[in-house]
Amino acid sequence: MKAFDLARRGLIVSLATASGSGAVRVAAEQAQARAVGEGWFSAFGLKIRVEVSTSSTNGVMSATRVISPPGGGPPAHSHTREDEVFLIVRGRYRFWQKGMPTIDASAGSLVRQHKGMIHQYRNVSNEEGEHIVICLPGGLEELFAIVASEQLIVPRDMQRVIALSADYGIKYESSIAD
Repeated sequence: MKAFDLARRGLIVSLATASGSGAVRVAAEQAQARAVGEGWFSAFGLKIRVEVSTSSTNGVMSATRVISPPGGGPPAHSHTREDEVFLIVRGRYRFWQKGMPTIDASAGSLVRQHKGMIHQYRNVSNEEGEHIVICLPGGLEELFAIVASEQLIVPRDMQRVIALSADYGIKYESSIAD
């Protein structure tokens, strides 16, 4: 059995509870009109579903499933609050971390982005990619839900995205992609 199957059947399934409460639940419900399937919503040009909410873990962590189109991924950025762990479920991704070698990751790979590290990633396959991003501590899924509920589109609404992201300790940087 592949590593991502174990994670999906073990870690993710055993921790999963009803997703969202408070601001996350409200934003996620508001995003239902734009849903792309049960529990899914759209933000940043990605399909997103909260698998494990921050509220269900008392703030310890969150896990969010993301489906990314070919070429999809965020601009370079850093987090002041959380580490991220990416579990690649399908597709091929490339990760850039400032001052570090480029990482190519396929299904079953785990990639950690440390708090404070300037990083970005991109789905480099010709098909949709899928990954689970685990945030330690949790909270980042709230930003995704707010972006979806406000129907923000990058680059058109980048100033609003930058302002919201700052509230979550995220700062955007110049590209570090090859």
